[in-house]
Amino acid sequence: MVKTLGIEQFAPMNHIYRFYELNDYMKSIAEIGYHSMDLWTCGSHYFVDSHNYEDTKYIKKLMSQYDIRIVSITPRQSCPNPFHMAVKKTELREKAKQYFQNMILAAHELSCPKLLITSGWQSYSETRQEAWDRSVWMVGELCRFAEKYGVSLTMETLSRQSTTLVNTISDLKQMMKEVNSKAFTITADIHTIYNAKESIQDYFDTFGKKLNHCHFMDYKNGIRSHLAWGDGEADIKEILDIFDRNRFSGHFVLEYTDSKYFLEPFKVYEKTYHIIRQNL
Repeated sequence: MVKTLGIEQFAPMNHIYRFYELNDYMKSIAEIGYHSMDLWTCGSHYFVDSHNYEDTKYIKKLMSQYDIRIVSITPRQSCPNPFHMAVKKTELREKAKQYFQNMILAAHELSCPKLLITSGWQSYSETRQEAWDRSVWMVGELCRFAEKYGVSLTMETLSRQSTTLVNTISDLKQMMKEVNSKAFTITADIHTIYNAKESIQDYFDTFGKKLNHCHFMDYKNGIRSHLAWGDGEADIKEILDIFDRNRFSGHFVLEYTDSKYFLEPFKVYEKTYHIIRQNL
């Protein structure tokens, strides 16, 4: 039995509810028993661009109605989305900066403490260092902006198929050093850690309390998609024990990405809820 973790730390993501409305998502996860959520900013659920961000009144109403807290916001930022940390074109760099600033402002209005970020990616026709320098500059600018609003930017590693910039603990450590901001924190993505042949304990040993977020999913060797718990080969009890021993006080975002979950996401998160309960 774990001693320091609670069900309120587990937050479904609306990614697999993309074919449903935001109200459907929030109502259903509340009925299951969740009290936390991650807001993935697909346009049909919550729209943000470089010019503005959607009024937060409707989401606040749903949060109150269903007794749900938004613990993190996940902006769309992977390739080929135009807004990412290492974007090259001068005009797009300014628009990307405004895009993420609007995400930070929305998070502040929603009393959301964390914004999930990645390093962005390099063009294969340039050196890694060129893209790295742009990423460090952008993340630094946004961290200084986020500090004013009490929002942390929590960075995860990505696979080498997604980027060549931040793939490992070493890369994250270097990024944190160069950005040098109290707003910069760390996300442990269970699947990416497995693929990089690193360990969750390595993350705690390296980052300590800076590790405040987790992408929590099952995985199976040879499958790129993030799987729901029970559909892969990870040991959920062993993983939760590691977080428990290290007295993790952050959140576990249920980031499932396989399209097979899109039709009946309620059943997926309901099954996950019972699995988590059995292991707490």
